Amino acid sequence: MKYLRRCAKVLGWLILLMVGLVAVYLTALIYANWNDDALSDASVAALQFTPPTEDALSDNGYLILMGLDAPVQNDAIGDAVALGRLRLEREIERRRWIETHGGQAEGMPSVISSPETSEDGLPPRLSCPKHATDCFEWYAKHQTEIQALIQKNDALLQRVLAAGTARQFKNPGPVYLLVDLPPFGRLIRAHELWLAQASLVWMQGQPQQAVNMARQAAQLRKRLASNSDSLIVSMIALAMQYRELRWLSHAVKRMEPKARWTASKDIEEILSTPQVSLQQALEGEKEFIAITFYSLETPELLPTPYKDGADWWATLLNKASRLAFLPQQTLNISIQNLQEVQAISTLPAHNAKAAFDNASQRWDRDYACTPWTRLRNVLGICIANLAPPFYLDYLQRVTDVEGYRRLVVLQHRAKIEQIALAVMPAWLTQSTQELHNPYTLQPMQWDAATNSLVFEGRERQNQNPDQSSIYRIRLDD
Repeated sequence: MKYLRRCAKVLGWLILLMVGLVAVYLTALIYANWNDDALSDASVAALQFTPPTEDALSDNGYLILMGLDAPVQNDAIGDAVALGRLRLEREIERRRWIETHGGQAEGMPSVISSPETSEDGLPPRLSCPKHATDCFEWYAKHQTEIQALIQKNDALLQRVLAAGTARQFKNPGPVYLLVDLPPFGRLIRAHELWLAQASLVWMQGQPQQAVNMARQAAQLRKRLASNSDSLIVSMIALAMQYRELRWLSHAVKRMEPKARWTASKDIEEILSTPQVSLQQALEGEKEFIAITFYSLETPELLPTPYKDGADWWATLLNKASRLAFLPQQTLNISIQNLQEVQAISTLPAHNAKAAFDNASQRWDRDYACTPWTRLRNVLGICIANLAPPFYLDYLQRVTDVEGYRRLVVLQHRAKIEQIALAVMPAWLTQSTQELHNPYTLQPMQWDAATNSLVFEGRERQNQNPDQSSIYRIRLDD
């Protein structure tokens, strides 16, 4: 009994010590997180949204995209604009709701759903396969079905053409977590149908008209990329550009090498525009992150209903997590990190990776997710440091498609100059710096075994065979 009493006494002191240590830790945690930081100027700016003026909406092609799925009642373009305006008004209402009620979903105005459920444009089964070496022949084999789709989607094709040629093109709506994006699925399928139609026109002996159609499709895609306010939109535009480049590559294969058509000059013109950086899209990401933190205020570690008494422990954990989360400091850090990524996005590709690595080392040092080394805003710093490593993937996807564009330019010029395959390595060595590998600054590779121009990207490309990161253009024997 004597030893038992001693053990109980020691155990009691240990428990008391542990309770004391926990009390001291919680006191220090509360003290360290008692006051949040003031919002930085950049964070305040990211939280602002000013409704568009009527002039900003007049002849704005983005409104057509917002109403791309509108049923035709009076005229194709006007009906799309009318639905786009309705959706814009609703999105502004929803944004104002978040500003007033935060993350409370109950009572928030609903989105205006698509009036139609059918999928317009070119269906996936008629898309040119990844392994096909000539998409023009593929579409010609399915000419009857594609012609029927062209007639059925006349209004849709009118709308995408009007969006690309409107006086202005800019998203007038707010950016926030629950934003209802335009029906981009229809846009992508319409873009594919547009290129399929251009292929049929070429096969009917009208290459100039076909290239004009490809130029119109490229114009819409360029406007989408240049005015992108999110990484989602930028990646959609990038996927559209890949299809355009593939179409242009197959068009070059069918060109007569001695012919000096206007079409050949137009192809060179379409290919002449370098890739758009993600700087503008990252500006939209700032707004997205800012309003997301505002609407959520504090993250919940476990999504459990507070009314359920059986989950009291999870409720307690979620409430306790707020002791280590300062939303305004977290937002300031996130915006600051994004500003660095923006600056890196404007650098040449051969410098971007090193700059990003240096920034990542600094983020890891200053904002490491190590709760045992800090008390202030532990959870917030962990959250703020989650996203930056993934931005490099987006930057490199853009550069990869830029490398593909350079390959198609080289293919076109080799065709025009009638460069023999035997001298291709020497010809590539003499090519201008603007057509070299954007990562290494070395001339593009030549694969003599397959007579192919080759560029090795950094990210997997879903539209390449086997989703490879290697871009390859086989030249004619």
